Amino acid sequence: MENVFDFEVAEEFNGYRLDKWLAVVMPDFSRSKIQQFIKKGCVLKDGVSVDIGKIDVKAGEIYHINVPEEKVETSMNPENIPLDILYEDDDIIVINKPVGMVVHQGAGVNSGTLVNALLYHCNGKLANVGGEVGRQGIVHRLDKDTSGAMMACKSDKAYQVMQKQFADHSVKREYYALLWGMPNPISGRIEKNIARNPHSRQEMTVVVDGGKPAITNYETLEVFSGPKFKPLALVKCLLETGRTHQIRVHMASIGTPILGDSVYGNPQRHITQVENEDVRNLLMKINRQMLHSKNIEFSHPITGEKMKFETKLPDDMQEIIDFFRGE
Repeated sequence: MENVFDFEVAEEFNGYRLDKWLAVVMPDFSRSKIQQFIKKGCVLKDGVSVDIGKIDVKAGEIYHINVPEEKVETSMNPENIPLDILYEDDDIIVINKPVGMVVHQGAGVNSGTLVNALLYHCNGKLANVGGEVGRQGIVHRLDKDTSGAMMACKSDKAYQVMQKQFADHSVKREYYALLWGMPNPISGRIEKNIARNPHSRQEMTVVVDGGKPAITNYETLEVFSGPKFKPLALVKCLLETGRTHQIRVHMASIGTPILGDSVYGNPQRHITQVENEDVRNLLMKINRQMLHSKNIEFSHPITGEKMKFETKLPDDMQEIIDFFRGE
C-alpha cells in the first residue's frame, strides 16, 4: 500500500534542487529518506519517474510522490500522561500542550513525550505515515517550553491531507509572545531565511544566502513600561511558514527577543539591568520562553469542515500581564 502526495512548485521555490524542495514541502521526511524515494522511482513528473535528485524544479510544475507504507513496530511505550484535549474524533486530536512536554522522541528522550501520551490515550491508533518510530501522528510541532494549541493525526489519510495543508500554508497559527522591548515598527512582517547555526547544531539563525524561507507577521497588542526598566511588549504572531524556532529567531533578529528565551535572548543579562526591584523579582521567576500557541485553524482533513481551536494564556504569562496591568 502506498501513500500518495501531489505538490505544485510555488514561485518562491523556482530553481530549487528537487530533493531540497521536497524536504521543504515534506518536512516529516528526512533528506536522505527523500533521496531514497527518488532513487526508487517514487517521484514522478508528468507520469515519468524522476531519478536525479539534483535537477532544479520550476514554478508551476506538479510532482507526484508515491511513498511506500512501512509497517512500524514501535519501541515507544504508551504512558498514562494527562492531556488537555480540545477536540478528538477518529482521525485527529487537538490538545493544549503544557509547558515542559517534548513533542516526540529525540536525542536522549524517549519517554514523557506527547507521543507517549497519545499512544496511551489513543490505544496505539496514530498515523504511521513516514514510518518514523517515536513520531507517530505528529504533523507539526511546538518546542518543549512553548505551550498551547496543536493537533496530531490518528489516521494515515488525515496525516496525508494535513501535511499538504501545512505545506501550502493554509493552516492558520496564531501565537502570543512577551518580548524584551517594543518592536520597531510596532507591527510588521519579518521575511528572513532561517538555517541551522553552523556553530551550534541545536540552534537556528537568520541567513542571507541559503536556508529556508520563513515569514512571520506580528502585531503589538500592548506595551508595558515604567520607571527603571525597559518596556515589554505583548505581541501576536501569525505564521506563514513553520520553521524550527521561527518566532524566537525572528523576534531576536529585530532586537526584541522573547522574554525568558535562554537560547536567543540572554535573559540573565536583561534581568540584571532592571532597576525596579518588584519587576526584577517577577522576571527572575521566569524559567522558559514566554511563547504560547493561542489558536490553530484548519480544514478537517476528512470532512473539510473549517475548524478553529483557541486556548487561554498559561498562568506564568498571565501573571506577568496582570502584574503590569495592575490587576
